[in-house]
Amino acid sequence: MSWFPLLLVLLFCWLIPITIISRSQNVGRQEKLAWIVATLFISWICLILFMLIAPLKPNDK
Repeated sequence: MSWFPLLLVLLFCWLIPITIISRSQNVGRQEKLAWIVATLFISWICLILFMLIAPLKPNDK
């Protein structure tokens, strides 16, 4: 059995939250970077938290 297809699926699942956060328009650049770094270590839990509480600070426009 080859492990390559399984590794591709796992890599894809790991990159989905990073892609969603990086394309979000709700947060600023520094906050987005903090979310992405947290996602690298916590993955899907961080994505759920991002969807629930981001942005942390309101944008003053």
